[in-house]
Amino acid sequence: HNTMVNFFLVLIVVTVAVVSSSYHQHASFRGTLEEDFCMEIVRGDDARTRFLIESYGDNALRVRSIPEEGGWHFRNDLISALLPRPTLRGCNRRILQTGESSSVIHQNLQLNIQDDGCLSFVRVSDGKVLLTEAFPHQLVPTTLATSALPFLSLNLTFQAVEGERIYGLGQHKTGQLNHKGQTFDLAPINTEILIPVLHSSLGYAFLFNLPSFGQVSLNDTYTSWQADAVLQMDIWVATTADGPEHAVSPWLQLQQAYINATGPAPVLPEWTTGFWQSKNRYHNQSQLMDIVEGHLQRDIPLSLIIIDYFNWDPLPLGDEEMPPQCWPDPKGMVETLRNKGVQVMVSPYFHSIQEQSKYFEKAKQQGYLARNSSGVPVPEGFATSYIYDLFQPEARAYAWEAVQQGYATYDLTHWWLDCDEPCDGDVGSLVYNDGTWPASFVGAAYPQMVELMVREGGSADTTVILGRSAWAGSQRNGAAVWSGDTDSNFVNLNQQVTAGLNMALSGISYWTTDIGGYCCGNITSPEFRQLFVRWVQYGAFCPLFRNHGHRAGGPDQQGGNDECGPTGSSNEIWNYGPEAEEAILSMMRIRQQLRPYLMEQYQVYSEYGIPIMRPLFVDFWKDDGAQLVEDEFLLGPSYLVAPQLVENATSREVYLPQLPNGTIWRNVFTGAVTDTSQNSRTIQEDTPLDTFPLYLKK
Repeated sequence: HNTMVNFFLVLIVVTVAVVSSSYHQHASFRGTLEEDFCMEIVRGDDARTRFLIESYGDNALRVRSIPEEGGWHFRNDLISALLPRPTLRGCNRRILQTGESSSVIHQNLQLNIQDDGCLSFVRVSDGKVLLTEAFPHQLVPTTLATSALPFLSLNLTFQAVEGERIYGLGQHKTGQLNHKGQTFDLAPINTEILIPVLHSSLGYAFLFNLPSFGQVSLNDTYTSWQADAVLQMDIWVATTADGPEHAVSPWLQLQQAYINATGPAPVLPEWTTGFWQSKNRYHNQSQLMDIVEGHLQRDIPLSLIIIDYFNWDPLPLGDEEMPPQCWPDPKGMVETLRNKGVQVMVSPYFHSIQEQSKYFEKAKQQGYLARNSSGVPVPEGFATSYIYDLFQPEARAYAWEAVQQGYATYDLTHWWLDCDEPCDGDVGSLVYNDGTWPASFVGAAYPQMVELMVREGGSADTTVILGRSAWAGSQRNGAAVWSGDTDSNFVNLNQQVTAGLNMALSGISYWTTDIGGYCCGNITSPEFRQLFVRWVQYGAFCPLFRNHGHRAGGPDQQGGNDECGPTGSSNEIWNYGPEAEEAILSMMRIRQQLRPYLMEQYQVYSEYGIPIMRPLFVDFWKDDGAQLVEDEFLLGPSYLVAPQLVENATSREVYLPQLPNGTIWRNVFTGAVTDTSQNSRTIQEDTPLDTFPLYLKK
């Protein structure tokens, strides 16, 4: 990618402010790619802290620290969201006496190690203080119940700034776009994904580059990060290239800086822009084929059909095979569907293995399973399974070889990585990396190890993966994510809007939801049918357009529960009644027309890190009113989407930002034009069931 070309072509100015103004003026050096820059500073007070400071992209610094005493050292062999940088040939070293300070300037970002030991970050162009520690961070030796090895606990606390707005941090069901006032756990669970990067209205991005369990709190006094187990403090901070009169959106500058530092996403295949159909669960081959034919005969667009969990049943989880009594010819099925223009995705849970699996004994003997604190593998995974220790490359290779002997022989190449947190048991008690890394040290990154297993074993050009969780940098693995097992109500629909926008601002744009919510709408209910239509209207303008859920009511398909397990109620759009079906089809037709436009946005996201779906303020950063809008969003630069999120509502208020002269907002459904060339406008729009406020900027 062209955006990566300049990643390390940086101009560095390093200033150590200690003795006199003359020293301050002349004690600087410049580095290039051939003479890269880092500085090691030892703070000489009672804390005796050592810092390693490195340039890490345009206007960005990586800062690590460890205690000076106790045998700790900086590590480059740990899980990191950041891309590897060129090998350093050595660092300048400086020892600060008590009361001394030091400054490092890289382009438009200045780091100060203050005389009280606190870190502060300043934007050079206007002197704006971006981040200041409230007190020196604490790295304290800690004893873990799950490991006898030495670790540190970390407390890192920054002063809060009145009026600051904070975005990113992954996907959360708060219903708020601005995270101020929230506290989040640094651990993945169903419907909650903590990506430890935030973007601030003050003009900086901050990455907590540690996959440890812990907590982040964003209250009115402090922004504090607490990690249970680390071997070093590791953060990355970036700012904009210019001052407050930004020529380019500061939000886009920060997004690009973060993507450059953690890696770009690939461009997903064109078929992914289409409609994805799923339910809990299509339980055999004939049912799946009937459902596809139902779409094709009705001329309903369909790009992907998904086979949900227990597709292995009654075989044990971990054999990576589909039983012939339920799936007599899966390879022929995949080939037939591809010839019809329909891809197939399967949910294999292949990070888990049951004791009955033919691959279990060798996995156990070779040490490829996650263990408890006594070093014994324990069944803490889904359906009383054991969890592969995917932090070991050998374990990833072994687990993937089983996939190659099973699912891959059916020509299946697209994977639904459900339960990838992992889920169900006491996974916080597990120990990974051959018994050396407790979950409290690396557990937040387990979903990324599942992605890595696929990427190391499969073709990145053809394989699509959809996970329930992720970690910082997952976009470089091509990870698409859905929002987990949401409930079927308008509260959850509202939550998805802000959750998806913050996920996009966390670097992960390939995102979707269970349209209608996962559990447990009755397809014959007028209330659920209304919700489903409104969710389709929102989902059609997400980067990925996917229908899934565990439904009640209506006709069962092909016999309900048999030797292939339960199939559940129907979830195809023709089972929602004529009024809902026509409203849904209207959205599907618009989505079909948008697919070339969406492919352009995929390419822009891959090339420049610009989120596909984004808040209004990203593009309209100078529009005061746009800064606080949380229930509208942009899909690329041209479409403004204002979904109806209130049950039984027949209208809603819409904020339309100011546009340049000659550019207008046109309502896609009514054709009505709104001119905002003089100023932004708030208007009231009708929302009958089959439409909602959708605008094209032209």
